[in-house]
Amino acid sequence: MIELMVVVVILAVLVSIATLTFTPNDSVKLNQQTLEFKGALQQACDEAIFTQKIQALVPSKKGSRLYFLQQGKWQIVSSVKPLVWLPGMSVDWQVAERPSAQAELPGPGWLCWPTGEILPGSVTFQLGQQKTKMSWTPLLKFTVTQENAIVN
Repeated sequence: MIELMVVVVILAVLVSIATLTFTPNDSVKLNQQTLEFKGALQQACDEAIFTQKIQALVPSKKGSRLYFLQQGKWQIVSSVKPLVWLPGMSVDWQVAERPSAQAELPGPGWLCWPTGEILPGSVTFQLGQQKTKMSWTPLLKFTVTQENAIVN
């Protein structure tokens, strides 16, 4: 009976170690979120070129959503699933407020024209003590920097 209990305890420890080993760390999650958002920006510009309609990627506390302009009103692109921020992710974005307000977007966001150009901006993702900042130019040239967050 004692041998069986020892085997059960050993198996429980091994399962715990395996679970911890396969759980992605903060760095991996930050990279995943950055790549997903980069893809959303690229998709916004691709949609603008393909449809020849102005597109907008609008972030929120929960994620980001793609819109297109039709007859002077912003419509959700229903064929594109919204991007949802990963659990525990803190997101801060820099967007040119004036163009967003002038375009009457549903919220501050980035416009992408049928030429494929987009408003420049940046997004900072933070998870735990790690940060990743991604910025881009009007022609979608990306710069990504990573750093440790300062915790007070």
